[in-house]
Amino acid sequence: MTGCAKFPSGPTTSGKQLVLTLKVRGRINPTDSADPSVRRHYFIAIDNDGDLNTGPWAAVYPPYGGNGWVTSQDAQHSIGLTSFVQYDSSNTEGYIYGLLPGSFFLNVSFPQPPIRAELLEGGSTLRVIIDFSQIATTAIPVDNIKQLDINFITTNALPLSGDFVAGRIWDGLGPSGQNYVNVNTTIDGLQYGYNGDGPPVSDPDLEIVYWSVEVQSVSSR
Repeated sequence: MTGCAKFPSGPTTSGKQLVLTLKVRGRINPTDSADPSVRRHYFIAIDNDGDLNTGPWAAVYPPYGGNGWVTSQDAQHSIGLTSFVQYDSSNTEGYIYGLLPGSFFLNVSFPQPPIRAELLEGGSTLRVIIDFSQIATTAIPVDNIKQLDINFITTNALPLSGDFVAGRIWDGLGPSGQNYVNVNTTIDGLQYGYNGDGPPVSDPDLEIVYWSVEVQSVSSR
């Protein structure tokens, strides 16, 4: 994965980083070579609003959260998600997007490249490293980030119209995609899980089997 001339070469480093890992049963595979009409989307949803209860959750039913993949306790006012990493055919470098004021998480900032994004273990695993400066908000700047809520979400469709989509496949943490991870960012540490209680997923390239979140001080690397 290489840099893109349209965007900055990298973020301003703050001294704290997140190392985010998503592993699927098959491969991280945005476009199916056997059927080019198949599109797969891989998201890491991050909420830096200081509230443990607002989300983010995988969007399961119409209107699919309004943006096709994520919802929350108050998606109407874009509360419960402050930024996300997107990896798909249009975002092959794992760009980071911030949420802007609006409704249903539809207003996003210009994309930023992560510190690093790479595919590992034969392509089954996506690892993304981002700086805390990339997930800070006006309300909670870098130095005040004490807690984050993070979910890993995959899907083969982003129905912005909100209409029912036959054959839509999705996965997220826990049985219904609601089991996002509460992360204490005041200390370095690793959290991980195997998502064995996730929903049935017919496409192995979308089935999440492992995730991890590591808070890392740059000086400790």
